[in-house]
Amino acid sequence: MILLLLVFFPFICFSIDFRSNNYRAIFNNLNNQIAPTIDPGILNRQIENENNPYSELFGGNLNSAENAFPIVELWKTTQTQTTTFSTFPPYKPQSTTTSKPTSKIETTTPNIPKTTPTIWTTSKSTPLKLSRNPKISSKNNSTSSQAQLSVLSHRLLNDILIIPSSRKLYILAILPIHQSSTNHQSFECGEIDVNSIIRLAAFLESLKEINQSKMLKEIGAEIGAIVVDSCSTDLRSVADLYELLSGTNIQKSDIISIIRDDHSFMPNTEEIMKQLRVPVINTYLSANDLVQTTGVLPNIQSPIRAIIETLKYYQSNCVNLIFDKKFERAAYDFQTMSQDSGICVETFLEMKNETSFEAEKIIRRLLLSEARIVISFLTEDNWIEITKALRTEMVISARFVFLSLVDQRWSTSRKFIENWPTFEQNLISIGPKNDVQENEKEELMKLTKSIPNLTLPNIWLKQFWSSAFQCHLDSFDETTSNHKFSKECEKSQKLNISQIAPYVDISSISIATHSLSIAFRGFVDKNCPGALVISLNDCINDPFDAFYQSILDSNFLHHLSANPVKFNSTTKYRDVPLQISRVQFEDDRLQLSEIGVWNSVQGFSEISTNTKNTSRGSYLLMSSSCQKSKCSQEMAKRTVKQKIPSIFKALTDIEILIFTIFAVLSSLTCLMCMYLKFISNCDYRHCTALCFLGLALLSMSSTAFIIPPNTISCQLRQLLFPISICITIAPVFIKTILLWKFEKTEISATSAILSSIAFIVIQIVISTEWVLLSTSESSTEFVSTIHGTMWRCSNGDSSESTILISCALSAFMSLISVIFSLASLKKSQSLQHLIISIIAILFETSLYVSLPLLKYKTRDLVMATTILIFSFVTLLVSHLNRGKSNDEVGSIQKNENWLQHVQHYHTASTNRQSTIQLDKRQTLQRTNKEPLYGSEAYELPPNATYG
Repeated sequence: MILLLLVFFPFICFSIDFRSNNYRAIFNNLNNQIAPTIDPGILNRQIENENNPYSELFGGNLNSAENAFPIVELWKTTQTQTTTFSTFPPYKPQSTTTSKPTSKIETTTPNIPKTTPTIWTTSKSTPLKLSRNPKISSKNNSTSSQAQLSVLSHRLLNDILIIPSSRKLYILAILPIHQSSTNHQSFECGEIDVNSIIRLAAFLESLKEINQSKMLKEIGAEIGAIVVDSCSTDLRSVADLYELLSGTNIQKSDIISIIRDDHSFMPNTEEIMKQLRVPVINTYLSANDLVQTTGVLPNIQSPIRAIIETLKYYQSNCVNLIFDKKFERAAYDFQTMSQDSGICVETFLEMKNETSFEAEKIIRRLLLSEARIVISFLTEDNWIEITKALRTEMVISARFVFLSLVDQRWSTSRKFIENWPTFEQNLISIGPKNDVQENEKEELMKLTKSIPNLTLPNIWLKQFWSSAFQCHLDSFDETTSNHKFSKECEKSQKLNISQIAPYVDISSISIATHSLSIAFRGFVDKNCPGALVISLNDCINDPFDAFYQSILDSNFLHHLSANPVKFNSTTKYRDVPLQISRVQFEDDRLQLSEIGVWNSVQGFSEISTNTKNTSRGSYLLMSSSCQKSKCSQEMAKRTVKQKIPSIFKALTDIEILIFTIFAVLSSLTCLMCMYLKFISNCDYRHCTALCFLGLALLSMSSTAFIIPPNTISCQLRQLLFPISICITIAPVFIKTILLWKFEKTEISATSAILSSIAFIVIQIVISTEWVLLSTSESSTEFVSTIHGTMWRCSNGDSSESTILISCALSAFMSLISVIFSLASLKKSQSLQHLIISIIAILFETSLYVSLPLLKYKTRDLVMATTILIFSFVTLLVSHLNRGKSNDEVGSIQKNENWLQHVQHYHTASTNRQSTIQLDKRQTLQRTNKEPLYGSEAYELPPNATYG
């Protein structure tokens, strides 16, 4: 039984094979031979052909004079261009026969049948049959064969182009030769992309240049290319890469690097490239940073900085932001960076799918916002849906100003061209600036002549011609009827790349190709000099990390770059200037008018032109604000919080300086009064002088409240103010007690002053402990309440209340002084003390009650002004009773015998002996006999005092 199963096992396996008969036939053919590889001898890129380059394009026999067909005229050429070109005539397979099919193109001249065993095409067709031996060409032996690929998927053959190499050194180039399909199936291809064909031509020309250069010939190297048409779809690219690496004779080790020229959102493709660990060079503004990925253009951080600096230049502080899945990280980076720059993002909207309903919902949300500027981080299909939604929602003209990354398809893709006439909003684009326009024009002219000579599939050339001139060739492919133009192509047309693709950028892909060649030569010279390198693995094991570093270290000059080509060691991308332009659709063409230029060193700079001679911003209103939004309020808080007050800034403020001058004058006045009182001979003059010292310090403490809160001013507020108010009130309190309880002779002046100092020391201890034991880690604190948003001293909103509470001892002494002043009101100085104590109580109470009701900025001004007023009023009250009482004024007091004293003076002036006989004489005895003059002649009474 087991033997029977073994005998019939192959037949059973064949019967359960679900693959198509074509696949079985392919497998049978492949089983009869060794797995083929790319044969350098067969894959010759230079093919001799005496026909006109575009003869295959129109299918006419242009070599015969009888059937002469007007050839396609090249731009700025005066004669027919006859160059060598390898043609790929269209192939129309027959599903019912295995004979070689023919294809016909109806023109005004007879058609020539053409056959081919293997072609590259983007048309939907039945599976094609490979030749039995892919190494053997089925073409005529008079011409060399094209690159043959051992592949089981005929769909893959429609999407790839092989540029052979004599070594196992290939660049995998991912280009969107075709656009994505309009049916949103994320797999099929749409119309051909004119820009991509031109960039592909630039890539092939650059590849040809580096292979012919001395740099690679010296080491015996030749680099080939595998071009994959991604069709701007993720699933198709994944399928192509998977089948290329797993179902063909192409190995991972054959690929030295990947040039990605498709900026579409392809996360699965990126995951495959990540698994390959092959160095990747992007030729666009990269939205995400991937492993071993660099780019000849900056990453998304540079456009974000350019947008922010442009907004700040035009004084815009509020924007809207819409984004999709591809730019999710960039959107969050923009939100963070804009907040740091003081720009508010009012609405932050994500477009989750490519539907009109989602786009209309976003537009309705935008209409509810105050901001006029909209930052658009969207892919191609989502951007088109937004433009349609603007028309559907009937948004008024110029309601929004959209800022978006530039896309070369804006001027070439029919999807965009059909929507621009109805787009009535302002549009600002951000893209790389071309500083070598003359060199690029020469390069485009060179490509114009070389495109027909390049190894391109014929079907791609036909589709390129049709899309470039928006015409159709007579039914050259019935499967492309959905993409055909109504106008028939003329028999004589001039190819002008600057007209069909006015904003195509060929510099990035050309620089990327040359960067790889420079890096490859540097890699070989560093790791295996003198070796014959067939593949990277021949040099070192695991060479991709070293090769990636070699790419980053490359530094060279390129004719399409104004500056040397080198990569930033920090960002891993190349820094280039960015151009900010206004996009307008005029005369059925898209026009880009340059507004400014941004670079990483100088920032944004506006471009002055003859057409823009008005003031800044009047050319295009880019100002946008949203003061009522919550976002702006939060942004204002962040802005204030970032500006930490400094005492050095206060020194340059005119208002603060003027107030400080008045405070200093008040303090000097108090110090002068203190000195005059101290040298007087009145009772309790030391206490009065100490009170004037407190007023001087109180005047100086007012400047701490007018200066914006900082470490120094807050410390002065918490220490100097309570202590100075205590120095002012304590002497008054002591004098009030003494006047009420004691007589003048019962207590000395020293005891009075020491008692005052004791209360001052208690206040110093209280204030110091209050500061040291505070729970706040910093002297300042950022506060945002209904009273304002600003930096405050510790305890924030209640900082003034806390300072006034620390003055409770002074308030208690003022209250006691009022009581004892009333008890001793019969004495003249008691009235003075009563007025001062009442003023102090009103001063502290009014501030404690009113300050919490005021705005923060008003609080500081009121506090400082009130302190100065209190100092002035207290000083004034201290001199109100001067001269009322002879006992209080401090001058020499006259007694009842004043006339007698005067008479004694005159007697003493003339006769010294009469002066000696005075019983009440209190002057010193003089030894000489000189007469007495002045005050010595007076007999001073025992109770005489000096004011």
